[in-house]
Amino acid sequence: MSGNSIGSRGEPIENPLIGHEFHYFGDRFRILESSRNTNDGSLRGDYFAAPRAKVPEHVHRDQEERFEVISGTLCIRMGGRETTLSPGQSAVGLPGVPHKWWNPSDDEEVHFLVGLHPGRDVETWLETLLGLAREGKTTKTGIPKNPLQLAVLLDELGRWAYYTGVPMPVQKVLFVPLVSLAFVGRLLGYKASYPEYSGSELPLGIEGERPSEASEGIVVAGVIALLALVALLRRARRSSG
Repeated sequence: MSGNSIGSRGEPIENPLIGHEFHYFGDRFRILESSRNTNDGSLRGDYFAAPRAKVPEHVHRDQEERFEVISGTLCIRMGGRETTLSPGQSAVGLPGVPHKWWNPSDDEEVHFLVGLHPGRDVETWLETLLGLAREGKTTKTGIPKNPLQLAVLLDELGRWAYYTGVPMPVQKVLFVPLVSLAFVGRLLGYKASYPEYSGSELPLGIEGERPSEASEGIVVAGVIALLALVALLRRARRSSG
């Protein structure tokens, strides 16, 4: 399948994710097929997980997640049931079912194919991160420097998935500062998707313009809110421990 999509005038739009490699704490992720071009709207990619790498238990609200091991060994726990996948084996995580995965090896990475269905929202979210990074608006680790933009992206992420380590009622309380900050960010025109990053027809910012940089006072308030959120999460972890 091609990595390009077709614009409103019929011209092919180069997908910025195809061929780009994301790095996540020693892991590597690469988009293979855009959700715009797969028959079922799935986003498909290559994942290379470092030795002992793991993703904690989480739930996709409306997405199906597929795994197929190419090399190495991948352990998956879905709905309380644990399984070990070897090359050629696969597993499917259904929407609403808690699952986590990890690489049990001490010295070998695991290479697997991963698919998300539907995958369009995740794809545009990644395109936004990549676009911000190319414009120098993220840290070296890919985190948006502007707290309002960061809050909008994190709030968007929470619409698709959540971690199960903290009870949902507690999560809702802890994330009040984040949701509030995201609300302010959206009022000022910050979004999870921009046309120049994704080639979409969505309006950009307020009155279709790029959002201007927030005032110094708003940025400082945003940083304080995020720091408060981190402190609350740490306190919750100590209490649960």
